[in-house]
Order: sequence, then C-alpha cells, then structure tokens
Amino acid sequence: MRKDKKVEMQNKQKPKLLILHRYPPEFELIPFPGLMEVYRQLSKEFSIVHFSMTWKDPKNEELRKYIKVKTMPLEINIKSTFDKWAKLFLYYLYLPIALLRIRKEKPDIIMCKELFPFLPSFMGLLKIPVIIDLGDWWLSIIFGINKTGRKAADLMESFEIRHWNKQGFFLMSHNNSEKEFVAKRGFSKERVARVNLPMYGGVYSPCNAKLERKKFGFTDKDFVVGLHGIIHRSKGYDQVLEWWAKLVKIHPNWKILFVGGTMGEGWFKKLISDLKIERNIVTIGWVSDQIVLNRYLNSVDCLLATRRNTPDTQGNTPSAFTHNLMTGKPTLTTGLPGVVEVIQHRKNGFLFKPDSFESFKSELEYIYNNRKKAIAIGKKGMQRVKEYYNANVAAKQFIKTARRMLNSRD
Repeated sequence: MRKDKKVEMQNKQKPKLLILHRYPPEFELIPFPGLMEVYRQLSKEFSIVHFSMTWKDPKNEELRKYIKVKTMPLEINIKSTFDKWAKLFLYYLYLPIALLRIRKEKPDIIMCKELFPFLPSFMGLLKIPVIIDLGDWWLSIIFGINKTGRKAADLMESFEIRHWNKQGFFLMSHNNSEKEFVAKRGFSKERVARVNLPMYGGVYSPCNAKLERKKFGFTDKDFVVGLHGIIHRSKGYDQVLEWWAKLVKIHPNWKILFVGGTMGEGWFKKLISDLKIERNIVTIGWVSDQIVLNRYLNSVDCLLATRRNTPDTQGNTPSAFTHNLMTGKPTLTTGLPGVVEVIQHRKNGFLFKPDSFESFKSELEYIYNNRKKAIAIGKKGMQRVKEYYNANVAAKQFIKTARRMLNSRD
C-alpha cells in the first residue's frame, strides 16, 4: 500500500479538528515557534485541518506534514493595513460559504482562533463542538480609545461571551486572568481550559549584534531600549512616547529602537514629530524575517513590552514579551495580571506599575545604573520563559482539552 494512502486511511480513523483562522498556519509560527511541536504531537491523535486565507510567503513543508490546509479564495498582505481591513470585510462576506465548506469537512471539533465580533457565534450554527482560543478582544481594540468606547465595547463583549456560554462552547485561556475576565462576564469556569502558549523555541536567542547597533547609529554611550510589534494605541505606545519626551530631558543619551508597523504608523510618526524626539527614536518598518528581528532585538541594552491598563488587557501576554525574554536581555513589562503570573519583579524580569511614569522611569534607571545585575536577571527570564512556554507542556494540555471536548459530546 502506498504511504500517502496509508496516512489517509489512518487520518480517516482519527477525530477531525478544524482550525479556523484568518492567516495561514505559517504565520502562527512567528509568535508561537513551539506550535510546530504542538501540531506534531496533536496529529498523532487528531486529523488536523487549517482553514484560512492564503498569502504570498512560502509554505512550510514540515509544518504541513502534520496538518491539511484548506484555503479561502482570498490572499492577505499582513504588511498592509488597508489590505488587512479590506480582507477582513471580505472574510465576513465569505462566511456563509465558509460554513458550508466547514460542514462538508465533517469536523468533530472546531477551534476558532479569531475573536472578531460574532465570528465564533457563526460557528455555533453548525452544531459542532467549538473551542475558542482566547486572545485579543477586537471590540475593545477598535472602540476602546476613550471611556465611552470602552464601555460600549465591554457591553458588546459581555453579551457575546454570555451567548457563547448558552451555545455550550469551550474556551481556551492562557492564564488565570483570562479565565477570570470571561467568568465575570457570564461564562462558566467549568468550560474554560488552561493551555499555555507554545511561545518558546524558534530563532529568538542571544547573539552578537554589534554590527546592527552600529548600523542604526547607536554608540556605546547610548542606552537603547527596544520595542517591537504592530502599532496600536491599545499597546500604550502613545503613552511610551509621551513618557520618553520627559525622560530624554533628563537622559539625553537614551534612545528607542522601534521595529514594527502594519497599522497606525501615521499617528505614531506624527506624535514623535509633535513631541520633538526624532533624534531619540529610530523606527524601522515591519520585519517578518525572525532571524533579522532577533538580531535587531539583540542590538539594544533593554527590551520593552507594554499594554494599556484596560479590562481587556488584564489577561493579555504579549508575544513581544516572550520574544524579549528569549534573547536574555533585561525586559521591562507593564505589570498587568497576566504578565505577573509569569514574571517575578527584579528576579527574572522587570515590571512597572500601569499608568505610572515614575515607576516606568525608576525601573529603566535601575537597569541603566545596574547593568550587570540587570543582565543576570535577563538570563533568569530566559530560563523562565523556556519552562513556562514549553511546547511539550502546551501539547499535553491541548490534547487533554480536545479529548475532554470529544467526551462531552457523548
């Protein structure tokens, strides 16, 4: 019997897990490099189908040994803000056809990796067990720019969470804070499973990046803080820039290297100009090559990962936060509940009090004035992330959750 036929027969005997995402599976390897191992272990017990848009980047053949990829007739350019929003609109229009195609696949479980408004609820129409992978709360991101918008977003999100509960969905949380967030909004804790994110692995690691540091125009006398990711106000980048304008009056040799983009570049660059801190900020566009990004992160003295102090961010653990820790660099992070579960202040990382300029300033000055201690703490942070975001642990938790869902149907 041919090998591919044998594999096909084996897959038919396994329960089928369908993963719904906007982006192709290769994209997820960027924030979650340990996902390859999760899929490898999961594929031993489940036949995995990934349903998403396409993109121009090359396929990862090793990854696709473990999953079958079904695509929508939409190609997304993740580097273009306009294209991302335009394709999201078309994504919603395509949903009725997507539902028919998903039903034809006859999955035993649907995993929804998108928290766009009411998208998971659409999946409930198929009467197939659904598990939602908790992450960014998009209504809060879109409308949460002021108090009125945050209140409206919270009302809509609470309504949808209660609806998920009525539909009998399962939720996959990545820390206790996420679990508490949905429980307060009417979701049963008994159907919230804990699965750590498989963030450890890949190319993020310590390396010599003196050439990159020189390329960006930084000297040995400069104290450079690195920041990377998609630009959005929910991450508190406007607050960071406003604080930086105050800091450089005290420490003129302090600089920021910002790597990222895809949305919000306009207001971000304008705010830098309005604050007159162009000499202290070096901005680079979106970098999709992780090897290059790792070298850029290693070129700085300290790394920063921030989030606004709002209800929707309480359980958020930024992927930039774990990338930072994996380099072994001293990492300063907003002290929100989801992060505090991972990091012990000044033992394996640094935390500043949300919305406190004085705390932010104090921690950066501590790192600046205690370089050797800060570097030692950074190395402990690297070990912590290796243990906490281990792919083997994540795979076992994931498999346990999927089995539980299958048993709940009986």
